[in-house]
Amino acid sequence: MSKIYDYRSGLAEPIIAFIAEKRAIGRKFDKESKILWEMDRFFVEQNICTPVLSQQVVEKWIQKRPNEKRKNQRYRLNFTKRFALYLQSKGYESYCPLLTISTRDDYDFVPYIFTDDELKRLLDYFDGMNHSRNYPNATLVIPLLFRTLVCCGMRVSEATHILIKDVDLLKGVILIREAKNDKKRFVPLSEHLWADFIRYFDQLHQNSEPDSYFFPNARGNPHHSNHIYERFREALWRCNIQHKGRGYEPRVHDLRHTFAVRCMQKLEKTKGDIVTSLPYLSAYLGHYNMGHTQIYLRLVAEQYPEFIEKQCNCLGDTVPIWEVRYEN
Repeated sequence: MSKIYDYRSGLAEPIIAFIAEKRAIGRKFDKESKILWEMDRFFVEQNICTPVLSQQVVEKWIQKRPNEKRKNQRYRLNFTKRFALYLQSKGYESYCPLLTISTRDDYDFVPYIFTDDELKRLLDYFDGMNHSRNYPNATLVIPLLFRTLVCCGMRVSEATHILIKDVDLLKGVILIREAKNDKKRFVPLSEHLWADFIRYFDQLHQNSEPDSYFFPNARGNPHHSNHIYERFREALWRCNIQHKGRGYEPRVHDLRHTFAVRCMQKLEKTKGDIVTSLPYLSAYLGHYNMGHTQIYLRLVAEQYPEFIEKQCNCLGDTVPIWEVRYEN
Protein backbone atom coordinates (compact mmCIF):
# COMPACT_ATOMS: atom_id res chain seq x y z
CA MET A 1 0.00 0.00 0.00
CA SER A 2 1.34 3.42 -0.97
CA LYS A 3 2.22 5.83 1.82
CA ILE A 4 0.00 8.91 2.06
CA TYR A 5 1.79 12.21 2.62
CA ASP A 6 0.36 15.44 4.00
CA TYR A 7 0.85 18.33 1.57
CA ARG A 8 0.32 21.80 3.07
CA SER A 9 1.79 24.48 0.82
CA GLY A 10 -0.04 26.67 -1.65
CA LEU A 11 0.76 24.07 -4.28
CA ALA A 12 -0.75 21.17 -2.33
CA GLU A 13 -3.83 20.87 -4.55
CA PRO A 14 -1.95 20.53 -7.87
CA ILE A 15 0.60 18.20 -6.22
CA ILE A 16 -2.18 15.85 -5.14
CA ALA A 17 -3.77 16.05 -8.60
CA PHE A 18 -0.38 15.33 -10.23
CA ILE A 19 0.06 12.18 -8.14
CA ALA A 20 -3.50 11.02 -8.79
CA GLU A 21 -3.07 11.46 -12.54
CA LYS A 22 0.11 9.35 -12.61
CA ARG A 23 -1.41 6.58 -10.49
CA ALA A 24 -4.52 6.56 -12.65
CA ILE A 25 -2.41 5.35 -15.57
CA GLY A 26 -0.82 2.56 -13.51
CA ARG A 27 2.30 4.26 -12.11
CA LYS A 28 3.17 3.47 -8.48
CA PHE A 29 4.69 6.94 -8.06
CA ASP A 30 5.82 6.24 -4.48
CA LYS A 31 9.33 7.65 -4.74
CA GLU A 32 8.01 10.67 -6.62
CA SER A 33 5.33 11.25 -3.98
CA LYS A 34 8.02 11.45 -1.31
CA ILE A 35 10.02 13.93 -3.40
CA LEU A 36 6.89 16.04 -3.84
CA TRP A 37 6.39 15.93 -0.06
CA GLU A 38 9.95 17.16 0.48
CA MET A 39 9.34 19.83 -2.14
CA ASP A 40 6.08 20.79 -0.42
CA ARG A 41 7.87 21.18 2.93
CA PHE A 42 10.38 23.44 1.21
CA PHE A 43 7.51 25.52 -0.21
CA VAL A 44 6.06 25.88 3.30
CA GLU A 45 9.44 27.09 4.56
CA GLN A 46 9.46 29.62 1.71
CA ASN A 47 5.95 30.79 2.69
CA ILE A 48 4.38 29.70 -0.60
CA CYS A 49 0.67 30.19 0.07
CA THR A 50 -0.59 30.42 -3.52
CA PRO A 51 -0.36 27.93 -6.43
CA VAL A 52 2.49 29.78 -8.11
CA LEU A 53 5.92 28.27 -8.74
CA SER A 54 8.29 31.20 -9.12
CA GLN A 55 11.76 31.25 -10.66
CA GLN A 56 13.34 32.34 -7.39
CA VAL A 57 11.86 29.42 -5.46
CA VAL A 58 12.67 26.86 -8.16
CA GLU A 59 16.29 27.93 -8.48
CA LYS A 60 16.72 27.79 -4.72
CA TRP A 61 15.15 24.31 -4.61
CA ILE A 62 17.36 22.81 -7.34
CA GLN A 63 20.66 24.08 -5.92
CA LYS A 64 23.20 21.39 -5.12
CA ARG A 65 23.06 20.47 -1.46
CA PRO A 66 26.09 19.84 0.78
CA ASN A 67 27.53 16.36 0.17
CA GLU A 68 24.80 15.63 -2.39
CA LYS A 69 25.81 13.40 -5.27
CA ARG A 70 25.52 14.99 -8.67
CA LYS A 71 23.22 12.27 -9.98
CA ASN A 72 20.79 12.89 -7.11
CA GLN A 73 20.67 16.59 -7.93
CA ARG A 74 20.13 15.74 -11.59
CA TYR A 75 17.18 13.48 -10.72
CA ARG A 76 15.64 16.17 -8.51
CA LEU A 77 16.13 18.77 -11.24
CA ASN A 78 14.57 16.66 -13.98
CA PHE A 79 11.64 15.74 -11.77
CA THR A 80 11.10 19.42 -10.94
CA LYS A 81 11.00 20.16 -14.67
CA ARG A 82 8.30 17.53 -15.19
CA PHE A 83 6.23 18.94 -12.35
CA ALA A 84 6.66 22.51 -13.62
CA LEU A 85 5.51 21.50 -17.10
CA TYR A 86 2.50 19.74 -15.57
CA LEU A 87 1.58 22.94 -13.72
CA GLN A 88 1.86 24.93 -16.94
CA SER A 89 -0.38 22.44 -18.76
CA LYS A 90 -3.05 22.96 -16.07
CA GLY A 91 -2.90 26.75 -16.35
CA TYR A 92 -0.81 27.49 -13.27
CA GLU A 93 1.95 30.09 -13.28
CA SER A 94 5.11 28.00 -13.15
CA TYR A 95 8.78 28.44 -13.96
CA CYS A 96 10.52 25.54 -15.72
CA PRO A 97 14.28 25.65 -14.98
CA LEU A 98 16.68 25.91 -17.91
CA LEU A 99 19.54 24.22 -16.04
CA THR A 100 20.70 20.89 -17.47
CA ILE A 101 22.98 18.46 -15.66
CA SER A 102 24.61 15.97 -18.01
CA THR A 103 25.32 12.36 -17.13
CA ARG A 104 28.90 13.19 -18.10
CA ASP A 105 29.28 14.54 -14.56
CA ASP A 106 29.11 10.95 -13.30
CA TYR A 107 31.57 9.59 -15.81
CA ASP A 108 34.44 9.22 -13.37
CA PHE A 109 32.47 6.94 -11.06
CA VAL A 110 33.78 3.37 -11.18
CA PRO A 111 31.93 0.67 -9.24
CA TYR A 112 33.75 -1.86 -7.11
CA ILE A 113 34.08 -5.20 -8.89
CA PHE A 114 34.54 -8.10 -6.49
CA THR A 115 37.06 -10.83 -7.22
CA ASP A 116 36.06 -14.49 -7.24
CA ASP A 117 37.88 -14.95 -3.95
CA GLU A 118 36.07 -12.02 -2.32
CA LEU A 119 32.67 -13.34 -3.43
CA LYS A 120 33.51 -16.78 -2.08
CA ARG A 121 34.57 -15.33 1.26
CA LEU A 122 31.37 -13.29 1.51
CA LEU A 123 29.11 -16.25 0.72
CA ASP A 124 31.05 -18.51 3.09
CA TYR A 125 30.60 -15.92 5.83
CA PHE A 126 26.83 -15.80 5.34
CA ASP A 127 26.61 -19.60 5.19
CA GLY A 128 28.35 -19.74 8.57
CA MET A 129 26.14 -17.19 10.33
CA ASN A 130 25.40 -17.72 14.02
CA HIS A 131 21.86 -18.53 15.14
CA SER A 132 19.78 -15.61 16.45
CA ARG A 133 17.00 -15.98 19.02
CA ASN A 134 15.35 -12.79 17.79
CA TYR A 135 15.44 -13.95 14.17
CA PRO A 136 15.53 -17.78 14.13
CA ASN A 137 15.22 -18.03 10.34
CA ALA A 138 18.11 -15.67 9.65
CA THR A 139 20.52 -18.54 8.98
CA LEU A 140 18.21 -19.67 6.18
CA VAL A 141 17.04 -16.34 4.76
CA ILE A 142 20.14 -14.14 4.77
CA PRO A 143 22.58 -16.58 3.08
CA LEU A 144 20.21 -17.30 0.19
CA LEU A 145 19.22 -13.65 -0.15
CA PHE A 146 22.83 -12.58 -0.64
CA ARG A 147 23.55 -15.58 -2.85
CA THR A 148 20.64 -14.42 -5.04
CA LEU A 149 22.10 -10.91 -5.23
CA VAL A 150 25.48 -12.34 -6.25
CA CYS A 151 24.20 -14.91 -8.73
CA CYS A 152 21.28 -13.03 -10.30
CA GLY A 153 22.43 -9.41 -10.30
CA MET A 154 19.16 -8.15 -8.84
CA ARG A 155 18.69 -4.80 -7.19
CA VAL A 156 18.29 -5.16 -3.41
CA SER A 157 14.70 -3.89 -3.44
CA GLU A 158 13.81 -6.42 -6.13
CA ALA A 159 15.16 -9.37 -4.14
CA THR A 160 13.67 -8.33 -0.80
CA HIS A 161 10.17 -7.90 -2.29
CA ILE A 162 9.94 -11.28 -4.02
CA LEU A 163 6.73 -13.07 -3.03
CA ILE A 164 6.32 -16.83 -2.80
CA LYS A 165 3.90 -16.75 -5.72
CA ASP A 166 6.60 -15.02 -7.82
CA VAL A 167 8.91 -18.05 -7.61
CA ASP A 168 8.20 -20.86 -10.06
CA LEU A 169 10.09 -23.80 -8.57
CA LEU A 170 8.95 -26.10 -11.37
CA LYS A 171 10.67 -23.98 -14.03
CA GLY A 172 13.36 -22.29 -11.94
CA VAL A 173 12.17 -18.78 -12.79
CA ILE A 174 11.46 -15.68 -10.65
CA LEU A 175 9.02 -12.93 -11.57
CA ILE A 176 10.37 -9.53 -10.52
CA ARG A 177 7.45 -7.20 -9.76
CA GLU A 178 9.10 -4.48 -7.65
CA ALA A 179 11.39 -3.34 -10.46
CA LYS A 180 12.81 0.08 -11.30
CA ASN A 181 10.69 2.04 -13.79
CA ASP A 182 7.90 -0.53 -13.14
CA LYS A 183 9.65 -2.80 -15.64
CA LYS A 184 8.58 -6.33 -14.69
CA ARG A 185 10.72 -9.21 -15.89
CA PHE A 186 11.48 -12.91 -15.45
CA VAL A 187 14.83 -14.03 -14.03
CA PRO A 188 15.88 -17.68 -14.62
CA LEU A 189 17.94 -19.38 -11.93
CA SER A 190 21.10 -21.35 -12.48
CA GLU A 191 20.90 -25.08 -11.81
CA HIS A 192 22.70 -24.83 -8.45
CA LEU A 193 20.75 -21.79 -7.25
CA TRP A 194 17.50 -23.43 -8.35
CA ALA A 195 18.33 -26.41 -6.12
CA ASP A 196 19.07 -24.02 -3.25
CA PHE A 197 15.67 -22.35 -3.74
CA ILE A 198 13.85 -25.69 -3.64
CA ARG A 199 15.69 -26.77 -0.50
CA TYR A 200 15.03 -23.37 1.14
CA PHE A 201 11.32 -23.52 0.26
CA ASP A 202 10.97 -26.99 1.78
CA GLN A 203 12.63 -25.82 4.99
CA LEU A 204 10.81 -22.50 5.42
CA HIS A 205 7.71 -22.10 3.29
CA GLN A 206 5.80 -25.36 3.29
CA ASN A 207 2.89 -23.74 5.14
CA SER A 208 3.32 -20.15 3.92
CA GLU A 209 0.71 -18.21 1.95
CA PRO A 210 1.41 -17.33 -1.72
CA ASP A 211 1.47 -13.60 -0.89
CA SER A 212 4.08 -14.05 1.84
CA TYR A 213 7.58 -12.68 1.26
CA PHE A 214 10.08 -15.25 0.03
CA PHE A 215 12.88 -13.63 2.07
CA PRO A 216 10.99 -12.46 5.20
CA ASN A 217 12.51 -10.58 8.11
CA ALA A 218 11.79 -11.60 11.71
CA ARG A 219 8.26 -10.16 11.47
CA GLY A 220 7.46 -11.61 8.07
CA ASN A 221 7.95 -8.31 6.24
CA PRO A 222 10.49 -7.40 3.55
CA HIS A 223 13.94 -6.43 4.77
CA HIS A 224 14.67 -2.71 4.86
CA SER A 225 17.59 -1.63 2.69
CA ASN A 226 19.37 -0.27 5.79
CA HIS A 227 19.26 -3.72 7.38
CA ILE A 228 20.76 -5.30 4.26
CA TYR A 229 23.45 -2.61 4.23
CA GLU A 230 24.37 -3.32 7.86
CA ARG A 231 24.55 -7.07 7.19
CA PHE A 232 26.72 -6.43 4.17
CA ARG A 233 29.04 -4.05 6.00
CA GLU A 234 29.49 -6.58 8.80
CA ALA A 235 30.35 -9.24 6.22
CA LEU A 236 32.93 -6.98 4.55
CA TRP A 237 34.61 -6.40 7.90
CA ARG A 238 34.60 -10.10 8.79
CA CYS A 239 36.00 -10.98 5.36
CA ASN A 240 38.73 -8.33 5.57
CA ILE A 241 37.40 -6.38 2.57
CA GLN A 242 38.02 -2.66 3.07
CA HIS A 243 34.94 -0.46 3.34
CA LYS A 244 35.19 3.33 3.24
CA GLY A 245 31.83 4.13 4.85
CA ARG A 246 28.21 4.68 3.80
CA GLY A 247 27.92 5.95 0.24
CA TYR A 248 31.36 4.66 -0.73
CA GLU A 249 32.58 1.41 -2.22
CA PRO A 250 32.11 -1.44 -1.87
CA ARG A 251 28.33 -1.03 -1.89
CA VAL A 252 25.69 -3.75 -1.91
CA HIS A 253 24.76 -2.53 -5.40
CA ASP A 254 28.30 -3.38 -6.53
CA LEU A 255 27.27 -7.03 -6.36
CA ARG A 256 24.97 -6.23 -9.29
CA HIS A 257 27.77 -4.48 -11.17
CA THR A 258 30.04 -7.46 -10.50
CA PHE A 259 27.44 -9.87 -11.86
CA ALA A 260 27.12 -7.89 -15.09
CA VAL A 261 30.88 -7.62 -15.61
CA ARG A 262 31.33 -11.34 -14.98
CA CYS A 263 28.65 -12.06 -17.59
CA MET A 264 30.52 -9.88 -20.09
CA GLN A 265 33.78 -11.65 -19.29
CA LYS A 266 32.23 -15.00 -20.11
CA LEU A 267 31.40 -13.97 -23.66
CA GLU A 268 33.48 -15.88 -26.14
CA LYS A 269 35.61 -13.68 -28.31
CA THR A 270 33.72 -14.07 -31.58
CA LYS A 271 32.10 -11.55 -33.89
CA GLY A 272 28.52 -12.40 -33.03
CA ASP A 273 28.70 -12.78 -29.27
CA ILE A 274 28.45 -9.18 -28.17
CA VAL A 275 25.71 -8.35 -30.67
CA THR A 276 23.51 -11.25 -29.62
CA SER A 277 24.31 -11.31 -25.90
CA LEU A 278 24.14 -7.65 -24.84
CA PRO A 279 20.35 -7.31 -25.39
CA TYR A 280 19.76 -10.47 -23.36
CA LEU A 281 21.91 -9.16 -20.51
CA SER A 282 20.07 -5.83 -20.67
CA ALA A 283 16.70 -7.59 -20.40
CA TYR A 284 17.95 -9.87 -17.62
CA LEU A 285 19.12 -6.90 -15.55
CA GLY A 286 15.91 -4.96 -16.18
CA HIS A 287 17.65 -1.97 -17.74
CA TYR A 288 15.46 0.71 -19.29
CA ASN A 289 17.54 0.67 -22.48
CA MET A 290 20.72 -0.82 -23.90
CA GLY A 291 22.75 2.27 -23.03
CA HIS A 292 22.63 1.34 -19.36
CA THR A 293 24.12 -2.07 -20.12
CA GLN A 294 26.96 -0.75 -22.26
CA ILE A 295 28.68 0.69 -19.20
CA TYR A 296 30.03 -2.75 -18.46
CA LEU A 297 31.93 -2.88 -21.73
CA ARG A 298 34.37 -0.28 -20.44
CA LEU A 299 34.86 -2.15 -17.16
CA VAL A 300 35.65 -5.33 -19.06
CA ALA A 301 37.92 -3.40 -21.42
CA GLU A 302 40.00 -2.19 -18.46
CA GLN A 303 40.74 -5.80 -17.48
CA TYR A 304 40.60 -7.45 -20.90
CA PRO A 305 41.56 -4.80 -23.48
CA GLU A 306 42.25 -7.41 -26.14
CA PHE A 307 38.61 -8.56 -25.92
CA ILE A 308 37.14 -5.14 -26.68
CA GLU A 309 39.77 -4.46 -29.33
CA LYS A 310 38.76 -7.57 -31.25
CA GLN A 311 35.06 -6.78 -30.84
CA CYS A 312 35.52 -3.23 -32.11
CA ASN A 313 37.55 -4.46 -35.07
CA CYS A 314 34.58 -6.62 -36.02
CA LEU A 315 31.75 -4.23 -35.14
CA GLY A 316 33.18 -0.78 -35.78
CA ASP A 317 31.14 1.82 -33.89
CA THR A 318 28.12 -0.42 -33.27
CA VAL A 319 28.70 -0.23 -29.52
CA PRO A 320 29.94 3.28 -28.58
CA ILE A 321 31.81 2.42 -25.38
CA TRP A 322 33.11 5.98 -25.06
CA GLU A 323 29.49 7.07 -24.45
CA VAL A 324 29.37 5.00 -21.27
CA ARG A 325 27.49 6.56 -18.32
CA TYR A 326 26.78 5.00 -14.93
CA GLU A 327 23.00 5.10 -14.57
CA ASN A 328 21.85 1.82 -13.07
